[in-house]
Amino acid sequence: MQRLFRTWKTRLHAEYLRYNTDEERLSHPPKDVMPEDWEFLVQYFGSPTFKVAVSERNKTNRKKQTTKHSCGSKSFAEVEESTRDPLTGEKAPPDRVWELQHTRKNDKGELLWSDPRSQQIHDQIQELVGQQEYEENDSPMNGDEILAIVLGERTGYVRGKGYGKKPPKKSCMQQADLGSSLSSAIESVRHEMQADMERKLQEEREQMRAEMDKRFQEQMEEERKQMRLEMDKRIQDKMEMAALMVRMQQ
Repeated sequence: MQRLFRTWKTRLHAEYLRYNTDEERLSHPPKDVMPEDWEFLVQYFGSPTFKVAVSERNKTNRKKQTTKHSCGSKSFAEVEESTRDPLTGEKAPPDRVWELQHTRKNDKGELLWSDPRSQQIHDQIQELVGQQEYEENDSPMNGDEILAIVLGERTGYVRGKGYGKKPPKKSCMQQADLGSSLSSAIESVRHEMQADMERKLQEEREQMRAEMDKRFQEQMEEERKQMRLEMDKRIQDKMEMAALMVRMQQ
């Protein structure tokens, strides 16, 4: 109810700002407001009390902000809708939408983040999006669920999209958390198995290298023995031949 009242008052204030003078404003009252009520609102919106209250509220809200958007007067929902592909009807992934909402280009065409925190959040969103693409999950999280995991939940709206978008149900969030935990566990087991396989392959390579070195040494030793035997035989033959020649000369 309070949100509806704030929305209604914001709409009336926007109607007040459409005109430059109170005379124009009073001559164009909104259709759903009584003339005497509109006259009171015109006086209220133009009073110093209202202007000071708005200024102080804006200061307080700015202090609470941890990120700054670069959308101007566009809502987050409008920025997201502008990314919809006319052929497929699909919207851009949440990391791309967040980038559009919190960056601008300088004179050189370089992309600048509105603040460091926005860039950190973008990196976290991008990591979740990339993780889903890598794992090829049958039930991937949608953009709202990813934003809820990174930014946290707020009653009545999805953080990063403003009012109007309902946060994902608890069951979806629990399922997403469970899926994320399961994915982390599977990834950990995969790394352990890969490390174990690499260790075993290394051991087998070292064992094969040791066996090959042993066989090579044995083969070399056998060849050296054969060479020594042949040399000994040749020497023996020459000595016998020399002895025979000596006897023949005698």
